[in-house]
Amino acid sequence: MAGTLTVRITQSTGEILDLRYRFIWSAWLGSQLVGEGHAFKPEQAIARAQDLISPEEVEHIEIIQA
Repeated sequence: MAGTLTVRITQSTGEILDLRYRFIWSAWLGSQLVGEGHAFKPEQAIARAQDLISPEEVEHIEIIQA
């Protein structure tokens, strides 16, 4: 059953000493959390989220940047 992969990306607030933690992301397949983490660029966050699931599970990808 294919669903919607939603990737939410938020820029970290406050003082960031290590730029690897500049963005916080979470990935949801439907209503289930499949992963979360930190990334240097939004593109890295999207790639990491897509690595967590197989392409057969995804019908649509939605990116939300805040």
